Amino acid sequence: MIINNKMKKIKAIIFDIDGVLVDVSESYRVAIKKTAEFFLGKILSMDDVDAIKNKGINNDWDAAEMLIQEGGGDFRKKVIIKKFQEHYLGREFDGLISKEKGLIKEDTLKKLKNYKLAIFTGRPKMEAKFALKRLGIEKYFEYIVCMEDVKEEKPYPEGLLKILKKLNVSSDKTIYVGDNIADVRASKNAKVNFIGVVPPGADKAYTKDLLKSEGAKVVIDNVNEIVNEV
Repeated sequence: MIINNKMKKIKAIIFDIDGVLVDVSESYRVAIKKTAEFFLGKILSMDDVDAIKNKGINNDWDAAEMLIQEGGGDFRKKVIIKKFQEHYLGREFDGLISKEKGLIKEDTLKKLKNYKLAIFTGRPKMEAKFALKRLGIEKYFEYIVCMEDVKEEKPYPEGLLKILKKLNVSSDKTIYVGDNIADVRASKNAKVNFIGVVPPGADKAYTKDLLKSEGAKVVIDNVNEIVNEV
């Protein structure tokens, strides 16, 4: 039990999608890299992408734009987004999105049946629904809040607060499970408990230190380990 008796009071668990429920190391992350490379005309490394994301940039369109700007480029945001989506979605969802793999096991979700489960993600709704249906896990979540559902994205707490209201649970009885700084900050702003997850491809020690430096009390190596923590 990682947060002692406090965890016994938990009623709801809210999950991020990217890096938590779905492995995006070969999709969104690569789309950021390829988009920036297109506009800058040079090869970048995944370390460049990680450095941007580790600054707390949650939206991957913003991450691509910032990477381009740091490389000396200056392009309209809508042009950057268009190129990003070409890489990520392809023509008919046959782009990088097709490389995404599930991280959470269905058995894990079944073991969490006594909790109210929800999702707060920065993904556009269409992309979130596609991923969840493709993995066959959408049915386990009572409520999903996506990019279009909030005026202010993470680290603002709006999405988490909407879920708390919808599920009729208090913040102290809720956990948010995320993998980056924006997730930790959103949980703090909503006064929700937080459990960090090391996403695929990330440096384990660095990620744990980074999340803990932001206030995360607990960081697990794999999302399926959550059954041992609640």
